[in-house]
Amino acid sequence: MSFFNNNPSVQPACTSNIHRPMGGIAGFREVHDDVGRLTVSAFPFAMVKDISFALATVPACYILADHAMAYVGETGNAGRRLSEHFGDHSKAFAREVYVISGYQRAWFDKTAAIYLQHRLTQIAEQAGLVDIMKGTNPQVLELPSHKRASLDQFVEHGERLLFDAGCRVLRSNFASQRRRVETTDTDMAIGPEDTGPMKIDVTDLPRLGNELELDYCDLWARGYTVREGFVVAAGSEVRSVVNASVNPILRTRRAELAAADALADIPGIQDRLRLRVAVLFPSAAIAAKVVTGAHVSSGKWINPRYPEPILIAG
Repeated sequence: MSFFNNNPSVQPACTSNIHRPMGGIAGFREVHDDVGRLTVSAFPFAMVKDISFALATVPACYILADHAMAYVGETGNAGRRLSEHFGDHSKAFAREVYVISGYQRAWFDKTAAIYLQHRLTQIAEQAGLVDIMKGTNPQVLELPSHKRASLDQFVEHGERLLFDAGCRVLRSNFASQRRRVETTDTDMAIGPEDTGPMKIDVTDLPRLGNELELDYCDLWARGYTVREGFVVAAGSEVRSVVNASVNPILRTRRAELAAADALADIPGIQDRLRLRVAVLFPSAAIAAKVVTGAHVSSGKWINPRYPEPILIAG
């Protein structure tokens, strides 16, 4: 009896090659096959500085990931862009990096990188295995049908190589690990102090040196602690997407903000809104959750990395 299916309607068998030029097991890996035009380079995020020189000037689509979150990006210079992410506090969640590029510098240009970013982001969001962090929405390119057909082959090929490299953002034989992480983190729970009323259009001003900034997904948001709770300043950005697994009270607060006309569209940007007025939340934790639409902690409010005085419009 054979364990292998000989039905011709099933996808054909295939083979991936995994090369470890630095030796070891969990370090740098290059995954490709003998017929495709793509390669996936996989390595720990902590190795970015050691690997970036090898990816200099390489156009690529890439994924930064841990078990609960992922960021899908594109670049014309993978080495430089990954080095920038390594110094970005909002990407500190990442544990593994997966870089999709042309095999042996075969044809893979900026257009292919942008297309893969868009499609892989879609696939990851539909899979729901992890939360997808996004700065601005991936570009949707206007391409002729024959070009899209070729790039869709890259998507299919890339999915397979990513899985073989260990990436579980798009496909997995396990249920979502995201919810398991969330429920074991006590800082993710909403306590009694967080169910208090939210006050919209408050006028308190922060004491000098008391302003904090939000460290999440490149959102621009500022806030400060007051006796009654935590104020998010007018002009702060609010992520428009709300993760499916958030506590219902977060959706209720978002609805209150919308009903009070406290949220405004940002021209040319679809994935975030702007607070028109300052809002007082019961705590810094609930403020962070409402602004991001995700299960994040009060620790996401940090001292400004680039301190500037608050400008008050007259």
